Amino acid sequence: MRKGRRRVKREGKLFNWKLLLSSVLFLGSICLLIFSFFTLFNIKTTDPIEENIPGYGILSKSEDALESTIFIFEREKNEKRRIADVYVFLRNREKAVSLLIYLPGSLHFNGLEENFGNSVAISSLRYAGDFLQEGRGVEYALWQLSEILGFKVDKYIWVTTEAYEVFSEVYGDMNEVKERYRDMYKKENGTTLSESFFRLHTLSSQFGSLKTLLNAKTVSRMDGNIYSNISFVNVLREIDTFESSVRSSETNALDISLSLYSTEELAEGGGQVRNINISEYDKALRAYLSGMVDKELEKERVRVEVYNASGQAGRAGVYARKVLNNGLDVVRFGNAPKNLEKSVVYVSNAQDIPNSLDIVSEILLGRFEEVAERPSFMTTGDIVILLGEDISQIEIF
Repeated sequence: MRKGRRRVKREGKLFNWKLLLSSVLFLGSICLLIFSFFTLFNIKTTDPIEENIPGYGILSKSEDALESTIFIFEREKNEKRRIADVYVFLRNREKAVSLLIYLPGSLHFNGLEENFGNSVAISSLRYAGDFLQEGRGVEYALWQLSEILGFKVDKYIWVTTEAYEVFSEVYGDMNEVKERYRDMYKKENGTTLSESFFRLHTLSSQFGSLKTLLNAKTVSRMDGNIYSNISFVNVLREIDTFESSVRSSETNALDISLSLYSTEELAEGGGQVRNINISEYDKALRAYLSGMVDKELEKERVRVEVYNASGQAGRAGVYARKVLNNGLDVVRFGNAPKNLEKSVVYVSNAQDIPNSLDIVSEILLGRFEEVAERPSFMTTGDIVILLGEDISQIEIF
């Protein structure tokens, strides 16, 4: 009888419910992971720049150590759709230094009066572009933002209102600012960064791979609702690693929403608007860039001169600003003795300054004749730029 009981007891142990349950849970987890990964890798971004060949000059193609990404966040829908926040993150990994620039959508800027009669708000850039060339509002906004900044970015991430709503649903409210965020940024003495400056940081700190995987179906609603020149997975990676990038480097803050960087002016239709104070912005940007530029570019230490031979007023100043905001030194700019049909770049030692020449080439989209000699008039710069009448061909809109 004892033997029989023991045999029955042993037979009862042959079926292990715990093992079965753990196996089912394991297989279920694997299936969920496979589904999540499959879903995420099938979400696509949209790149309007790639779709339109004339837009090739909007983004930077440089491969130096200074990386730059612009993040644009929309709000509202239909006719109320607007750009709410713009963040530009520049980082030099080799030097472990970075800079976050914030531009609020409410700021206006001058320079588009010929098309619109008055200054235009950043928030309206997409609408303004669609008004000029239907369907090209995103490209136009990116181009104008690079004109405001004075330099091109490597990557762009445009979060539409539809995608922003998904981010909020999955990762939580982006308006909560923790005190520890403020301590991560170096800022000018006496300034207090705005709450809006930290929205990108808040999103990144609340981000997480597990949240993304568990909410893959919800995240899939972003399909086609993020405009970018990188894949959706890389968009998630850029946002996810933003906080760690700030934490691991010396990060400066340039908050253009502060009164130091804007002036209050009377709008054409009545009321007051705040216009970007470009000179104050440029001064701050160049101070930060002096410690951020690529080491090889830094070694070249070139002096650049820019002369307007296009017949279009003010072009020398516009392009001199771009040269400066890309880390080069401009020693002189003004009008050339006579107009030229084609732009010319004079440089006698091109082999010694390849990085500086790459920057000049990118600014001019490679549309110039390079001459290995000095101009006919007195100059002292290592690179002398003469902007010809063909300069209009590189101005996309």
